[in-house]
Amino acid sequence: MKSAFTCSSAFCALLSSLLFALTLPFNAVHAAPANEHAVLAPECKVALRLVTSPDYVSDHQGEIPDADKMDESSKGLFIGNVFRQSMARADSEEQFCGNTIRENLRYRTVIPFPPPCVEFIPLLKKSFDDKVAFTNEGASSVQNKMNDSLAEMLVLAETAPAQLVTRCEVGIKVMHVDLNDRHLKEKYPLPVTCEAFFNEIEKTLILPAQLETLKRQRVLLSIENKNTPKKMDEICEEMTR
Repeated sequence: MKSAFTCSSAFCALLSSLLFALTLPFNAVHAAPANEHAVLAPECKVALRLVTSPDYVSDHQGEIPDADKMDESSKGLFIGNVFRQSMARADSEEQFCGNTIRENLRYRTVIPFPPPCVEFIPLLKKSFDDKVAFTNEGASSVQNKMNDSLAEMLVLAETAPAQLVTRCEVGIKVMHVDLNDRHLKEKYPLPVTCEAFFNEIEKTLILPAQLETLKRQRVLLSIENKNTPKKMDEICEEMTR
């Protein structure tokens, strides 16, 4: 399975298979990106935006043949072409593009997040930090969780920006809830089926972080679906199957 399009080694490996292009007239090398008009999955649209961003192109221009003869736009087209060809050879385009996103998150500023998400991201990281504080997991675990979350947010920004804003707004509310409130269950009620489910899970938990996570799940479920009780019932029924 192909690795993500992210680093010099991956870039150069693909370039080695494109050496034939160096024998063509310069304009032919980047005149028409491969599959230019193909419909891309959301993950691949996001990945393509990352790897053709000005900062990415600047960081990797040393790996572009004849870069000194290209303007910035041509360099971006060349890298886009290389990416599309690499993507086409992957066993799973969506998985390949998802990996590319996660491994190139340092370029994500090319896709600005809405203000609620900018506020939510540090809160989310703190929640991950709190969870691993009572386990043997380390900073790498937190970073992996954050990378997965940020990648998901970038894709959602592409497919459903309004939904992303709503999720971030809900996330902010959840993260600011006092989980030690004795009246938490009354303030964030759930259907009977969910109450029974959560109570059973709670009996099996040992670590404080696990209990906090369960409480946050309760609050999240309640806030997200308080105006759609029928949907909440359906979720609870599904959870208990």
